[in-house]
Amino acid sequence: MKLYNLKDHNEQVSFAQAVTQGLGKHQGLFFPHDLPEFSLTEIDEMLALDFVARSAKILSAFIAEEIPQAVLQERIGAAFTFPAPVSKVQDDVGCLELFHGPTLAFKDFGGRFMAQMLTHIAGDKPVTILTATSGDTARR
Repeated sequence: MKLYNLKDHNEQVSFAQAVTQGLGKHQGLFFPHDLPEFSLTEIDEMLALDFVARSAKILSAFIAEEIPQAVLQERIGAAFTFPAPVSKVQDDVGCLELFHGPTLAFKDFGGRFMAQMLTHIAGDKPVTILTATSGDTARR
């Protein structure tokens, strides 16, 4: 899948390039050139899957040519070793709890997934990942 820079549409990169590069020219974010479509039947089938399998299936629709679905499922499983329950607030209203990760912050979702992707993309090369927090949510 190709992604393009939202600030410079001529800059197009692969998923691996986007992950390792971070931002594009002029601090532009990368966005998929094409968005996959799912039928209602496929969506219903995915809703029956657990979080890890569902995430792998959705991501595979974007990046299967770069990372096979089985590898994605393994990496997602390694990233998300904690629950993300939806608590009922009232009828038809739920709250997704994103504070059950190791630092008790919502950033555990993006950070741990990105760490798994960087590690996979780097292969045998060592990877150092430096993360930051806003300071109000991280475990001290």
